Amino acid sequence: MRLRVINITLCFCVIIFGAAINIFAQQQNYDISSGGQSTITGALNGSVSGSSTSLQNLTVTINFGEVSAANPNAIVRVVVPIGVRSLQPYQVSVSMSGNGNADSRAIQLTDIGYGNSNMRPLGAKGQLCTRSSHIFYAPFDNDPATTRTINSSGRVAYTSTTAKITSSTVILSGPKLTQGKGSSRLVDDGWVFDAVFVITPQFFAPGSTTATLTFIIAEGPAALC
Repeated sequence: MRLRVINITLCFCVIIFGAAINIFAQQQNYDISSGGQSTITGALNGSVSGSSTSLQNLTVTINFGEVSAANPNAIVRVVVPIGVRSLQPYQVSVSMSGNGNADSRAIQLTDIGYGNSNMRPLGAKGQLCTRSSHIFYAPFDNDPATTRTINSSGRVAYTSTTAKITSSTVILSGPKLTQGKGSSRLVDDGWVFDAVFVITPQFFAPGSTTATLTFIIAEGPAALC
């Protein structure tokens, strides 16, 4: 089985969230790349930078900036477009490794909302299918910016967070993504979806948390096109 891997490294502390997304050598049947320019909203002294076109390997650095109560915005939201290509039915899975924070009052993985949304063709050579559709899997089938609640301890909670990622969690599957033979990466030969990361500015104890998210595209369940 051929597969395609990218890594997202998440680093948390009381005022900083960092992410680096790296991509490995291209395979013919399955591919992940940048899906376009990443964006950040609601940040105070935050930023997002990195690869911005679908021909580039995906490398993105996110700085959430100030996430204490000094940030007057309701939420900090980062959208990372991810391009996907395949010549066969596929699935995208994500796994995570890393350590939590010993102080429960400091930023935890549960404080970082994570979801996926907005699947759309990358361009004219993206395969349009009439018998199958691309499916986001629960609980990550949402924009976490719209699912915020306050839990019993008074902390902001989300339907899906980085803490809900298991050893290998399927987040997306569907029919073939690419027309033609897919022998090279083109600007318009696949689909793109958004990986959305959010955090709500609030009072956190000092501390840091690090984790690594690994996204893999590989052969998926049968899906007629």
